Amino acid sequence: MSASSSSRPIGRWISARVIYAAVAIVALWLAGPFLWLFVTSISDQRDLLARPMPLIPPHPSLDNYAKILGLVEFHASHQTAQILPALWNSIVVTLVVTAVNVVAGSMAGYAFARSRHPLMGITLYAVLFTRMLPVVVLMPALFLIMKQMGFQNTLSGLVLAYCSFTFPFTIWIMKAYFETIPRELEESGLVDGCTRFQVFSRIVLPISGPGLVAGGAFTFVLCWNEFLVAQILNSKPGTTTLPPVIAGMVGQANIEYSVIAASGFLSAVPAVVLALIFQRYMVQGLTAGSVKG
Repeated sequence: MSASSSSRPIGRWISARVIYAAVAIVALWLAGPFLWLFVTSISDQRDLLARPMPLIPPHPSLDNYAKILGLVEFHASHQTAQILPALWNSIVVTLVVTAVNVVAGSMAGYAFARSRHPLMGITLYAVLFTRMLPVVVLMPALFLIMKQMGFQNTLSGLVLAYCSFTFPFTIWIMKAYFETIPRELEESGLVDGCTRFQVFSRIVLPISGPGLVAGGAFTFVLCWNEFLVAQILNSKPGTTTLPPVIAGMVGQANIEYSVIAASGFLSAVPAVVLALIFQRYMVQGLTAGSVKG
């Protein structure tokens, strides 16, 4: 056996270990903040202020979560009392916006994918252009519109505002996925006597699961983590979502970093669980149309 052939397994072994080490470093870099958020949430306030601060909590406890649930009284109970109502508001707004985006966005995406009219292409890019503008630029006009319509400090106003921001992405995701579905399936349905809507609802939608999951999951995460719009439109207590409430806890007199961390960890769990459950469908839906031919 030659020296070159014997060195190949060693080279492959070293290359594999380098790749695994790089993947581990990147994974730790990405998951590190989330893990540290959890460690902080089960730590005592005194341990967080200690110098040097221990990396592993010497007295781990779930008291911070009990404070959020109102089971333990402390000096900032008036702040934590807003967390559960804000969490419920986030759930309602996010689910409604996701449902509206999946239904209306899939219809619009199908129309853009199948229409050959030149104006449809111009309209498609015009829809995308509305999302290229920073949200802060649109906020003055959006605030005045919602105030005049009576939707300020209401969950309905947040639903309308979030839909205007998420529709362009949902339409583009669904359009890209529908373009991967062979037209022959639809033509067969039309020959059998189906209307265009029946073809869409009975043939196209049942095989569009990955695209629907990708669009819905993207909308869910985008709405769940949104801060600026909720902070400006819904400033009245009890009408806003979870991110502004958590951010408002930083301005209290004696900051409970561990309670804030518990609130942040609680707000991050739904998005993480959603991503873990539907990650395969999300990747398949987002990459649809990337390879043609």
